[in-house]
Amino acid sequence: MKKIATILSLLILFVSFTCLIKEVPTENSVNVYGWYGIISKSVLEEFEKETGIKVVYDVYDNNDTLEAKLLATNSGYDIVFPSFIPYAARQSSMGAYMKLDKTLIPNLKNIGGIVTDKFYASGADYDRLIPIFWGTTGIAYNDVLISSALPNEVVSIDTIFNPSKVKKIKKLGISFPEESVDIFPQLKKYLHLQTPHKSQEDIKSYLEHFQKIRQCIKKFSTSTIINDLISGEIAIAIGSSDNAWRAIRTAKRIGKRLKYIIPQGAGTLWVDCICIPEKAPHKENAHKFINFLLRPEIAAKITNESGILVNIPEATKFFRKSIITDEQICPTDPNILNSLMIGSPSKSIEELDYDRSATRAWAQIKVNEISLR
Repeated sequence: MKKIATILSLLILFVSFTCLIKEVPTENSVNVYGWYGIISKSVLEEFEKETGIKVVYDVYDNNDTLEAKLLATNSGYDIVFPSFIPYAARQSSMGAYMKLDKTLIPNLKNIGGIVTDKFYASGADYDRLIPIFWGTTGIAYNDVLISSALPNEVVSIDTIFNPSKVKKIKKLGISFPEESVDIFPQLKKYLHLQTPHKSQEDIKSYLEHFQKIRQCIKKFSTSTIINDLISGEIAIAIGSSDNAWRAIRTAKRIGKRLKYIIPQGAGTLWVDCICIPEKAPHKENAHKFINFLLRPEIAAKITNESGILVNIPEATKFFRKSIITDEQICPTDPNILNSLMIGSPSKSIEELDYDRSATRAWAQIKVNEISLR
């Protein structure tokens, strides 16, 4: 038994030692922490072949996982892709990201257009955050099923917030996103609230409205929306345009018809940033990786494989026809783009108080324990 214990101890030490060795970064590498299914292996291999720099690529499926690694430890990552609101904005203000050396990123000139203008106008950190990916938050739905419950319905924000309509489609399955930032701006538009931005008064209005519809919502999920729509577990969902595009493509292959719309006057714009953590071990390589991704033909490959739009106007000429010709998935009309709402970083005490209240309210809504006190 002592021999077995000794052998096991040695094995544990060996495994621990080899893990430590693996974690030690090599000079000619770049450690990337990105969203699952966004940057394909072929794109990474092209970068490696062109530069000789090895890409070590880890994936996450939600912003909280990324934030925990960034703020709790020296993560060892050189590149990360946080969502702008509230994550990248908050992390940047806390000193999580380094100031970019833009002389090392000549392709930064390819970033532009209305999305970029709205991003920086909202108060984004110009020196540390690059708005590389974007999309909209709208409504994805099974046209046949929704029409069966609501004949002649033209799907809109009213379809998914109107209590009388929600009750009629409850049995078909309704899904909302996991985070309040993807819901509350649209609900504010639906309720025609004229209160100032991030008003505490809004929180009570949101809670009162959810008291009328919460029992009809089947689930709160972002990551499962594709499978849920295809399997028929849900018939309608508030979700992102890239997930909707992937769901529509997959459903079409099996004879199902799914659609996606940007709610008129109530669509929201989301942006994912590319950033270099302050303690990145390979800062120069990180800049090279960013510069590579900002080339139009490379960026377009990411869009064509994931449905996530890249914030490079010149890349659109390389987009798949199924993406660039769908104004709901890939809006190019300035009127639509200008109408999209985008969140802004909270800076004042009042805005930070609103964020905390919104978080508490959303937690109550998700567990269906709504209190108006």
